[in-house]
Amino acid sequence: MSVNQLLKVKSFLITGVALVGLSGCKLCGVEVLEKSASPDGKWVATIMTRDCGATTSEYILVNLQEAKQSRLDEANDVFVIKHLHPVHVSWQENDNLKIDCEYCNLDKAEKKLEKLGSVRIIYR
Repeated sequence: MSVNQLLKVKSFLITGVALVGLSGCKLCGVEVLEKSASPDGKWVATIMTRDCGATTSEYILVNLQEAKQSRLDEANDVFVIKHLHPVHVSWQENDNLKIDCEYCNLDKAEKKLEKLGSVRIIYR
């Protein structure tokens, strides 16, 4: 292989590594703390933590999705807030989920949906 070919391969590899780093490949650690199914069993609310490494904050979040889904989808995160706080979820009815985040300033939540699908979300 010529020097020019080696430089092209090296340049290609460096570019590829940089693109992977910028694309935010999913290297975050996720720990499921609790799952709570709606009374009719159609929905599941999952409380979990997400930690993406030493240079970022930990997050606590609530994911809401249909029970038939087997994998957690980040698009279904309905509540996301920096730092770890005690969070509890409870179902008021089949389509009403209450999220209670102790010691949280809900105005600082990075994501706080009031509805997902047919489920209304109430915060306290």
